Amino acid sequence: MKGPAWLQARWPLVVVVALSTVAVIGAFNPAPHSGGDNAGYVSLAYSLLADGSYTDVYDPLGLPHSKYPPVFAGLLAVLMFLGARSWVALKSVAALSTVVAVSVTYLWARRRTTDWAGFGVAVVLAFSSAVVYYSHWILSDLPFVAFTMIALWSLEHWEFDEGRSRGWLAVGALATGLAYFTRSAGLPLLVSVLAWFALRRRWRTLGVVGLALGIPALLWWARGTGADPGAYGSEFWLVDPYDPSLGRVGLVGLFARAWHNLLGYAGTHVPAGIMGRGAPGLPVLGWGLVILGVWGWASRARKGLGASELFFPMYAGLILLWPEVWSGDRFALPLFPLLFLYSWDAIARLVERWGRVGLGTAGAVTFLVVMVPSLLTWLGAARESSACGALTRSEGPFACSGPRFVSFVHAAEWSGANLPDGAAVLSRKPRTFFVMSGVPSRTFPFSEESGVLLAEAEAVGARYVLVDQLDNLALRYVGSAVRATPTAFCTIAGFAGPQGRGSQLLGIVPESGWAESEAAATADGVHLPPCDRTYVKSEVTEVDYSSSSRIPLLDRLDP
Repeated sequence: MKGPAWLQARWPLVVVVALSTVAVIGAFNPAPHSGGDNAGYVSLAYSLLADGSYTDVYDPLGLPHSKYPPVFAGLLAVLMFLGARSWVALKSVAALSTVVAVSVTYLWARRRTTDWAGFGVAVVLAFSSAVVYYSHWILSDLPFVAFTMIALWSLEHWEFDEGRSRGWLAVGALATGLAYFTRSAGLPLLVSVLAWFALRRRWRTLGVVGLALGIPALLWWARGTGADPGAYGSEFWLVDPYDPSLGRVGLVGLFARAWHNLLGYAGTHVPAGIMGRGAPGLPVLGWGLVILGVWGWASRARKGLGASELFFPMYAGLILLWPEVWSGDRFALPLFPLLFLYSWDAIARLVERWGRVGLGTAGAVTFLVVMVPSLLTWLGAARESSACGALTRSEGPFACSGPRFVSFVHAAEWSGANLPDGAAVLSRKPRTFFVMSGVPSRTFPFSEESGVLLAEAEAVGARYVLVDQLDNLALRYVGSAVRATPTAFCTIAGFAGPQGRGSQLLGIVPESGWAESEAAATADGVHLPPCDRTYVKSEVTEVDYSSSSRIPLLDRLDP
């Protein structure tokens, strides 16, 4: 017995939504990410809601922020306004965006091919290793993919209606703008859409959309001009943005960078981002997918350039020219839906002489070759997330990041309770330190000269520096400063870590007090005296590492 007509037409979409939801929830990791970007977005959202500004409130100087566009932070701020206070609650933005991205990918793909091919493209995307992984972090990658696919799908509708449906045009233009203001990497999408209007000789549409999106884009660019030395525009030209001493790249260097990035993306990042790093034959599968994708794209482009056909090479060119240290599966995510569809186009052309049976067989084999390792990777991620969830419930949100990170977070929580108002701390991960303490922080200088660290501390008004065990950077740079000028430091508190080595919060002594300091460098190390009582509140509170999943900074939003 046949069901209702609307159900017959839409059941693949219902299944796609259900499968994507299962993929996200099944591998959902409740722990916060140890990277600084997650905490950075929380900090920016907090500034929007608490101060009505878009500033780096984690930094002692509170400078205007101009690196990450504000849409994703704005979405987090909406959740905070509605009462979200935990890491898990804020992760829902990325999780929901993943389901939307997969669902719209199906709608976009089925319009360009068949229902079954579109279904296959969407399901492969839903269980791709990188998609599942980034669906549970507080990062803008999946919202960016969602807005990108909404834009491409809506503009496909508008083109199909021969430009008569202004509603689809409005949705496409709005999604394009939201994508650009979610990630700076949305610039290729913005350029592609405007170029597409020009190729279609839609001059009026080009003018209206160009002004509507160009003016705010220009204002955002102007905001960042000269304001943020870490902005993407300036970092792009560095050989290594994390080591500016290596200098800037030239024209020849750009070609070399593009070639090395191509090898990395085709041989590792793309196939691993789809099937997981443990899948066999990744380089062969990766290069095969890229070659098929380029062939399929070229075939489509010869028939007519749509917004998707313009976006594909522009975005690919951007990530190939980016610094190699930025390369990774997360930056290739927006290409996955297009790469899957174009690859299927190429496969369909290869087997078209074999008829429907050959096409169906090729589709099934291709689907299984990709999906079997992807599902195995997903099952592994699900087991890992389940184990991590149990650990966070018993030992705190950062327990899965290891004892060294727990020690760092414990130091931050203790500082939030015991350092006086107006305190500022130099630390390894200032954004995480801030959201876990409410105390402004800045990264200590990566210099072994003690004068550089002390000058930075004075410039930002920091009386404290945290020596952590996260990696060797604090021991190398802060440790060198302490050994060179021990009288400039005193001890405040220590926080347990592995093998007794944890984080150590030090006070920075004004130069006028160096003569009275009892600090001394000995053959066994450096002896530092305790700091005086002015470095902490009058009553010191014992603070244990918290097992709560609430974000301490967000408690300030409650009356």
